[in-house]
Amino acid sequence: MKKAFVFYSLLICCGTGSVTHSKAKPFEVRKSHLHGWKQGKDSSLSDTLSKDSIVYYSLDPARPFLGRDTVNLANIQNRPYLTLEQMLKGNIAGVYVQEPSGEPGTIKQNMMVRGLSRPILSAVDFNKSKPLVVLNGIPLIDDPSIIYDIQNYSIQPIGSATSLNSMFDLDNIESIHVLKDYSTLAIYGPRAVNGVIYITTKNAKAGQRKMSVNGHYGFAEPSGVSTINAEFEKTFREPFYRRYATLQQQSAYPAYLSDSSNVNFYGPSNWTDSYYQQKPIYAINGSLEGGSERANFRFFGNYKGDAGAADETSLKRYQAAFYLNMQPVTWLTISSMLQGTRLERGRNRSIIERLGETAFIPDLSTPIAPNKDMYGLYLNEYKKTIDDNVNSSLLGSFSLNFAILKNLNFSPKIHLDYNENVRNVFWPSTLMSGNNYVSNYFGYNERLVFDNLLNYKYEFDTEKSLLLEGGFNFQADAQKYNYIQGYKGPNDFIKVNVVEGNSDKSNYLKSVGFIPYYYQDRIEHRLASLYARATYEKKDEYQLSALIRHDGSSAIQPSNRWFTSYTASTAYNLNYLIKSDAFNFFKVLASWGRMGDVPTNDRDAAGPQYSSELGWKGNNNIFSYNGIGTISRPYQSGWIGYDLPWSYTDLFNAGFDIELQNKRISARVEYYNKNSKDVIFAVPTVAESGYQFERLSGMDINNQGIDLAVNFNYPSQNNGFSWNGSFNVSYNTNALKALPNGLQEVEIGTRKLEVGKRIDQFWLLQNKGIYQNDVDIPVDPKNYKILTYNGTTMKGGDPRWVDQNGDYDINNDDRNLMGNVIPKYTGGFYNRFAYRQIDFSFLLYFNLKKDILNAQAARYFDFANQDEAHDLSAVRDITYWEKNFDEKAYPMYNPWSPVAPYQAEQDMFMEDGSFLKLRNITLGYDFTKLAQANNIKFTKLYLYATASNLLTISKYSGRDPELVDFYGYDNGLGLRLPKTFVLGLKMDF
Repeated sequence: MKKAFVFYSLLICCGTGSVTHSKAKPFEVRKSHLHGWKQGKDSSLSDTLSKDSIVYYSLDPARPFLGRDTVNLANIQNRPYLTLEQMLKGNIAGVYVQEPSGEPGTIKQNMMVRGLSRPILSAVDFNKSKPLVVLNGIPLIDDPSIIYDIQNYSIQPIGSATSLNSMFDLDNIESIHVLKDYSTLAIYGPRAVNGVIYITTKNAKAGQRKMSVNGHYGFAEPSGVSTINAEFEKTFREPFYRRYATLQQQSAYPAYLSDSSNVNFYGPSNWTDSYYQQKPIYAINGSLEGGSERANFRFFGNYKGDAGAADETSLKRYQAAFYLNMQPVTWLTISSMLQGTRLERGRNRSIIERLGETAFIPDLSTPIAPNKDMYGLYLNEYKKTIDDNVNSSLLGSFSLNFAILKNLNFSPKIHLDYNENVRNVFWPSTLMSGNNYVSNYFGYNERLVFDNLLNYKYEFDTEKSLLLEGGFNFQADAQKYNYIQGYKGPNDFIKVNVVEGNSDKSNYLKSVGFIPYYYQDRIEHRLASLYARATYEKKDEYQLSALIRHDGSSAIQPSNRWFTSYTASTAYNLNYLIKSDAFNFFKVLASWGRMGDVPTNDRDAAGPQYSSELGWKGNNNIFSYNGIGTISRPYQSGWIGYDLPWSYTDLFNAGFDIELQNKRISARVEYYNKNSKDVIFAVPTVAESGYQFERLSGMDINNQGIDLAVNFNYPSQNNGFSWNGSFNVSYNTNALKALPNGLQEVEIGTRKLEVGKRIDQFWLLQNKGIYQNDVDIPVDPKNYKILTYNGTTMKGGDPRWVDQNGDYDINNDDRNLMGNVIPKYTGGFYNRFAYRQIDFSFLLYFNLKKDILNAQAARYFDFANQDEAHDLSAVRDITYWEKNFDEKAYPMYNPWSPVAPYQAEQDMFMEDGSFLKLRNITLGYDFTKLAQANNIKFTKLYLYATASNLLTISKYSGRDPELVDFYGYDNGLGLRLPKTFVLGLKMDF
């Protein structure tokens, strides 16, 4: 931290942004520079590096090649979006966003670009599938996957579990590009194999002082819910008890249901008055910019408060950013940026998340009563808790450009990304069945980047040019956490883990009162890259580009540390041949390349290894025995051998980019074929080794798809009516092409991977109804064997599961791969209508051909097993008293049957999760002319009102088809997405 502080102190003196300079306007930011030839304009590299000026490529060498996949900020700038995922959802073809919870700032959001690069089988796989986020050329670092290693349950990662993608503010963003093919993202190398989200902030510029103040205020409105109480549950269970329950099972009838005079359970189910509440959401930000041609600045400050309208969840963001550009001499330009952000998250009060974190399972036989007064007593105990969740981020960038010659530039840069993650927790004994709990987490992530770029532009004539670029990039990452848990403190008034501070005493630094468990880990990664790119262009006609790079990573085993990547791309304007007056341009685009894929941690690079703890599944690890430190092989995490190579991805992309001459319609369609090869995957190994599986290279996954984006514009005539809009749709399908060791299929828990099939399918039994009586059970005529389930004889009241292989035993061999977790089609439809100073806009968002396992309904029907279970599956939060299912939609099986008739993994619970949403609508009025007519000196004065999450159209019987976890299960854990209503004002003066 001390090094980071010194670094940023130096940046304050210099200040980031893009700077171009010429003889006339040294700090003018040119549109051709920012967007480049592929933006659909007639601009080109020849325009960017004109003969009469010296221009360099800004902070980042990718910016002239960012492509046309750009979020139209005018479509989203008046929406109260909190995270980057929310800004992208429905606005870019080829980007799929999962938002399984309406809790503000939660890490339970994910986005992927052009499909899955690996199966999602655990929480660790989320990080491996994310695109790289880049801010002003800084590749941002996120929390590491190692935080899941010490958890018995991975409902949430340890720490604050706050998404760092909550630190972006729309009022400070100039553009958001999504880089999807290798003509754009290859410059970022191995970290960019899953795509790049490139964010450019607004920058300092010369001119008179300009101030902007923007803000909004509104509220998050909870959705209406149907509640139930013990009377409903008793009525629901009664037919099952009458038909199937034995005397012993009847005698074990839950106590909270047996007394109908208990008003706490049988009275009004009004707990929603305390759980769902209207909450304010607000934001205020301001910026100040100005300066001369030789030195200019910009300052931006932001404060935002967001709420989830449920369970007292919230997030507050404090942010300040400073940008400074200078030109001390004509051949040297300096750009710098400093941005600090603090995120404070008020987390939910979920019982299942709390018990998952503490790994402590108390008596679960009686749930929380749905009565408001009883629930209020429970909430009062939260006043004794400590639940602090804070993330702090500091971003810095310092860039120089030396205009050595007219067409030769050298640009060295330094980037630093440092963020901290802090969580302090205390749960009183009244919430933990007499066992209080304390934990403290501190983690940090640090990335230091040195980037050097040399480029030379040779112009053959006024139309033909060759751009040569060479660069060296070095990234140094450090990620560390310290974590301590303490159980059974002396009382609920001592909320910290106290240790003996006297070094002369025998119990020096030993815990007093609490029983502590300590965890810590640290990983470091170094990535060195050499790259060269050549781009030949004939203005307005064609462009040819090729790149080669050599990357070395410390996360790869020493025998395979370096990998060579290469890409080639081309673009040709067919209108140059057909010379049609109908088109402004008609381009055909194509690219192909191979890019290495760097791991997210260094575990595979270590080869065979030992672990500094002993333990067993479901139990806290043991770090010492009788005062002696313990080590063992990490049998549960798998054997890691030698000579593991790089994983890599081959990507082919081709398409058309069209704009009509009147510029009212433009369209782009692209086909892609992406092959992720030599992916490292854990496969079963021989039991005699003691290991459950072995990590091997050799998994291959294919993604294919089509992205379509259409933009239409009917401009205003004489300040009258205007209309503009956009439509995007993406199709994606995936297939498993190979498994390590030539395997054809692998079973992992409730999932199965099979070569030739999708990697996101459910593995389910096929259900055909119910066996009403014992005589209905099929019998094998050869040996008179009665149908069994994993060896257990089936009886009347059991499901009619299809015996696929005809062996008269229902087991995993009879499960089929069905459905798909990731929708095949995603997209959005945006429209904006304006008349004079008033405008109206809306966004529709859709997912099609998506399936959901309704695990929440399965769990409710499986009450017999839930009553007796002693794990997290038996936890019943207060939302248990919501009715989110149709009690008549499923057959009445025997819930006490040993075959588990209501297990979620059967097609009876798989539903169509397709949906169409009215995501938001906005009504605005521009008062600028009215203000200026009254001598009020505003350059902009705009008032707007926005409403979000208003309508969902879906066949799904559960709460919301978006509230589904990354495995495709609706388990009822995610908070509902609230309706929001805000009134905002934007002022420039």
